[in-house]
Amino acid sequence: MPEGAITLTDILRRVGGVLKEEFTSQYWIMAEILEMHVNRSGHCYLELVEKDDKSDQIIARTRATIWASRYSMLRPYFEASTGGGLKSGIKLLFRATVEFHSLYGFSLNITDIDPAYTLGDLARKKQEVIRRLTGDGVIDMNRELPFPIVPQRIAVISSETAAGYGDFMESVLYNNQGFRIETTLFQAVMQGDDAPSSIITALDRIFLQMTEFDCVAMIRGGGSRADLECYNSYDLAYFITQFPLPVITGIGHERDQSVADMVAARALKTPTAVAEFIIDQLLTFEFRLSELHDRLGFLVKKIVRDKTMGLDKLASGLHYLSRRYLDRRADFMSRIERQLDRETRSLMTRKKDLLVHLEKRAELVHPANILKRGYSITLYDGKAIRDTGGIREGTLLETRLYEGLITSKVEKINTGNDKGEDQL
Repeated sequence: MPEGAITLTDILRRVGGVLKEEFTSQYWIMAEILEMHVNRSGHCYLELVEKDDKSDQIIARTRATIWASRYSMLRPYFEASTGGGLKSGIKLLFRATVEFHSLYGFSLNITDIDPAYTLGDLARKKQEVIRRLTGDGVIDMNRELPFPIVPQRIAVISSETAAGYGDFMESVLYNNQGFRIETTLFQAVMQGDDAPSSIITALDRIFLQMTEFDCVAMIRGGGSRADLECYNSYDLAYFITQFPLPVITGIGHERDQSVADMVAARALKTPTAVAEFIIDQLLTFEFRLSELHDRLGFLVKKIVRDKTMGLDKLASGLHYLSRRYLDRRADFMSRIERQLDRETRSLMTRKKDLLVHLEKRAELVHPANILKRGYSITLYDGKAIRDTGGIREGTLLETRLYEGLITSKVEKINTGNDKGEDQL
């Protein structure tokens, strides 16, 4: 061995001695579980880390053990106090001794755990998610959506084998009111670390056909408080706030309210309560329709009654007005009749005088009266002639006098224009 050199065993033994002298008692330590597993012997092995509060980067890391005899006591105590078990991602306040082994290196031997610290950290994380949602201005968005008046087409997010889903379906399908409610199941993991992403995937599938649904029901059966931690996920809660359909939660808790409950349009305790809520909405609408029906009947009867009274008044007034109108028209017709009689008589008198005058004129121009005054009419073939056109020498003519008829033969025709007016 070179002069001055020491073995690895020597250096690690000296480190172990320093640590043993420095850390002589047990210490309360805060850390987050990164990984853990329990072997067949019942020993619990953990990987613990500390993260920077701002960057969430790991700034310290070490191994820890809880020996089987101690773990068998700490585990049930922790679960009973917190409602959940030890798992990755939770923070612990634990009491431990500092151990160092030349072969296995540095580790902590946990002898006690304070569950109150873990509960406080979970509550702190929940409040941090609530603060983020509030700061983003989205925490009330799903609650502010108008809830459907008749929610009959329900998209259900659940596990098909979950007891809560069975309870929900039985309440919906066999409701006492006989309402018809259509449900479509979108399966998802409803607890554990995979639940948020699985539920978000189901919501994405619903979004693609959202016009076919009135609302979304997110349901699961009962479980421990730790099982509900997934519903405090920021990503899941944010997705619910942005969803365009109202979301109803019924995730099986009786005491605590998750962040998903806080941002959902409606939060019920159990799947059965969700079914009853939907049925109550339909029943409320049915009652409203019944009230509107009764109100409509009352208004129709009132309108008919009021209109009937109005018609009676109008009929009475119409009778009076008709009589007045007919009386006025009768007086008017009487005046018209008298005026018409006067006008007719006057017209008849004038027409009679005209006829007498015309008769006298007709008598004056009657051929007999003209002939009586010394005139005659010359006829050729029974027609009176006015000129020599068509008359030939030798033509026989008739001359009609007032008394008698002369037949003569034409010996000479004078075609001049002298009409003999000077000889008359």
